[in-house]
Amino acid sequence: MDEDIKKRWWIFPGFKIETMVTGLDLPVNIAFVPKPTDNPDAPLLYVTELYGNIKAITNDWNVHTYAENLLNYEPNYEFPGTGESGVTGICVEPGTGDLFVSMIYEDEGNIKNKLVRTKSKNGLKMDSIETIIEDIPSIKAAHQIQAVSVGFDGKLYVNLGEGMINPEVAQDDTELRGKVLRMDLDGNIPEDNPDPKSPIYAKGFRNPFGAVWRESDKSLYISDNGPAYDDRVAKVEPGKNYGWPESMRKNSLFWTHLSQGITALDFMQNEEFPFEYDNELFVAFFGGAYVKGPGVKGKMIVKMKVNKDTSGVNSFDVFVRYTGENAASPCGIAFGPGGLYFTDLHGEGNGQTHTPSGNLFKVSSIIKAEGEILVPYTKENTDRCLCPGCPTRNECMGNRNERLFCAGGKTDCDPEKKGCLCGECPVQGEYGLVDFYYCAEGAAKK
Repeated sequence: MDEDIKKRWWIFPGFKIETMVTGLDLPVNIAFVPKPTDNPDAPLLYVTELYGNIKAITNDWNVHTYAENLLNYEPNYEFPGTGESGVTGICVEPGTGDLFVSMIYEDEGNIKNKLVRTKSKNGLKMDSIETIIEDIPSIKAAHQIQAVSVGFDGKLYVNLGEGMINPEVAQDDTELRGKVLRMDLDGNIPEDNPDPKSPIYAKGFRNPFGAVWRESDKSLYISDNGPAYDDRVAKVEPGKNYGWPESMRKNSLFWTHLSQGITALDFMQNEEFPFEYDNELFVAFFGGAYVKGPGVKGKMIVKMKVNKDTSGVNSFDVFVRYTGENAASPCGIAFGPGGLYFTDLHGEGNGQTHTPSGNLFKVSSIIKAEGEILVPYTKENTDRCLCPGCPTRNECMGNRNERLFCAGGKTDCDPEKKGCLCGECPVQGEYGLVDFYYCAEGAAKK
């Protein structure tokens, strides 16, 4: 891992951080193309930039301006305050590659929310834009329209903040603010909505920034920010009331006592990390809107294990933490090819001086060294060839999070190899293992 990154970011043992893209202008959310091609010039992912742009990033990591000047007002870079809103949510429509993008706009002096759908012939430059919903009151201080996603049912889901000024609207069924909406892709209301005459899917939210769909239960999970406490994660179910403004804990599976500025979230569910992290939830805790240095809250990504009945979490660990001197902090996160990707919004420059200095990072697992081939660390392989309770594994290996796996005994910990020779390892011929098969990392010589 680059020494400069090590000075600015702490990472969970067994993982590394790489810089993939630099020079982004207040990068917010990330949306991967569901089925990217192998063409190096084809789009791999999109990033929203808060003040009106969308960047398309290709498989060869070149950056293209997909859309620009989407805001019809001049942003003022005031963090915290009226500079916190703009272009935020984004998702890729799986069937067409169209983008759904959420933003605020100005209409005769009033700030409002809208959702648009953009089209592009090559995925790199917007050709057309269509408004799906609009004319929803908003504010230039977060609490706006936020995450947008397409569910497993092919419907469009949209997170809407309550606008801060009048929080009671979150309970008003005639208001769309403070709700999660469910619509057809053209903005029409599905007949099987909780109320077939309303796009409201669930209510009682304050500032629901993030959204992710979990494959194992086909459910939507969102993040929602409290006033100065009780930031939360909730599983969203049709017709449910999530409590705000009376409570931020109602029907929530996790909350913080001190506000952490929860932003994006994603589940590890497609083998981007080793299998023991399967179905863990990774959540960005942004912290204050503009805080230099590590900060007393936020500025980290945490991982959680949701319990079986989704009523709470069984574990909570800090996974990434900012340790640098500037205002960078994890904002958008999404799993993609080979790891977890995240943006840092302000980056290492001073975002208040209008300098594009945001970054896109990739977190990946360290599971092989130069000159080695990888024995895939899968549940199937470890079931076939795992040494349980291996006496060879010492404190050094434990601290390094080295796995107990029948392989070439590769480790820098100089263990005393005892009592745990795997003998005829079932994966020996399949992966060309050599020598003895002690419990260590799953790598073999070329």
